[in-house]
Amino acid sequence: MPVKPPIEESILLSLLREDSEYAFQLVFDRYRNRVYQLALFYVKTPSLAEDIVQDVFLKIWFQRRQLPELSSFEAWIYTITRNFTLNCLKKLAHEWKARAGWTKEVRQFVEETDYKIRDAQYKELLQQAIGQLPEQQQNVFRLAREKNMSYEAIASELSLSPLTVKTHMSRALSAIRSFLQQHGKEFLLLFATSCTFF
Repeated sequence: MPVKPPIEESILLSLLREDSEYAFQLVFDRYRNRVYQLALFYVKTPSLAEDIVQDVFLKIWFQRRQLPELSSFEAWIYTITRNFTLNCLKKLAHEWKARAGWTKEVRQFVEETDYKIRDAQYKELLQQAIGQLPEQQQNVFRLAREKNMSYEAIASELSLSPLTVKTHMSRALSAIRSFLQQHGKEFLLLFATSCTFF
C-alpha cells in the first residue's frame, strides 16, 4: 500500500482555520517533538518541557481562526515556543527568588526559636544549680550575678569579709560548673562565657 504524501502546510493551516481537529492533530504530530526538544534544551526538565508543548498547541488551537498567512509556519511556531520558554524561565527565577527569601526567613525563625528554647533551658538549669548551693553561697552568687555587686559591696551587705565572699563565690562557681557538666556540656560553655567577669 503506497504511503500518502504529507499534506502541504498551507492546506493544513487552511483546514485548521476551519476548525478541523484532524488538521490540528496532524500539525501536533508534525511539530510536537521539535517543540518539545527546543523547550527541553532550555528548561532542562521534561515535565516543564511537556507543559510548554501543551501551552504552544493550545495557543495554536485557540487562535486557529486568526492565524495569519505565514511564509513559514515552522518559524512562527518556534517563536511561540521561545516566548513560552522565556516566560517559564522568568517564572522559575521568580519562584526560586521567592523560595530563597522564604527559606531564609524560616531558617532565621527556626534559629531564633531554637535560641529562645535553649536560653530558657539554660536559665532553668542554672536556677536548679543555684538552688542546690548552701544558702550563703546562693546569696553571694545572686548578689554578684543579678545585682552586679563587687566582692567588697557583697561583704558589706552580708557582714562578711571580702575574702570569705571570694571563697563562697569560688565554691559556688565550681558547684554550678559541676552541675551543668552533668546535665549538658553545651550549657557549661554558656555559663563559662557569662561568668568571665568573676
